[in-house]
Amino acid sequence: MPTLSFVRRAAAVAVLAFYVWFFGTYASYAPPVVSKALWAIAALYGVGVLGLVFGWFWGRWYARGLGYWGIVVGVLMMWQLGLENFLLVWAGSNAAVALLLAGESMAIAFDGREDWRRRFHLDENGVERLGKSVTRVGMSLPWLLLYLFLPRPADAAMMLPLVLAGAGVVGLLRARTWGLLALGGASVATTAQLAVAPGPASVEGVLAAVLLAAAVVPFARPIFQRLRA
Repeated sequence: MPTLSFVRRAAAVAVLAFYVWFFGTYASYAPPVVSKALWAIAALYGVGVLGLVFGWFWGRWYARGLGYWGIVVGVLMMWQLGLENFLLVWAGSNAAVALLLAGESMAIAFDGREDWRRRFHLDENGVERLGKSVTRVGMSLPWLLLYLFLPRPADAAMMLPLVLAGAGVVGLLRARTWGLLALGGASVATTAQLAVAPGPASVEGVLAAVLLAAAVVPFARPIFQRLRA
């Protein structure tokens, strides 16, 4: 008989998989100017599915970050459009992902395992910091991709934040200091682009910059101490 943890995990996977299908289907019929953004969001949800199915140590953190992102999107859209049924379903289902994956019983199969902690030589404080950073990355990446891929003038330099963020994620998941520095660089690059862009600042860009910076904050003190040593 499946355990409660297995059922909760399966339910979270089902929600994430649904949004892979939803955004992928929508992208197939959407105008080219927005299809790249939709495919990118579908891919992010797909990574969440893989992280949970294969039990990668960061999978629970990342999936919860996506859930938090979905909640924020839902709240912002309800503030603009009102309590539409599809927005309630969207926000509620993403909140369900965050809640289903909460708690120590769910951590056992992911970040609670000792194998990866020993490999990266992390104590409990280090694990907690890494968890906060990965969760905030999971929240920031959808905003960053929407900011970069929604209609705007084509410019190769606009992709710099994405390159830095991608490198930062790789470094972060390998518990490397340079990964955090790359995430901070992605935040700075996004902020610089927002500062020179004409017209009002993009909400997606502002939230991406803030959350990328927030992903570095848990390790700010250890980084500062290491740089001073």
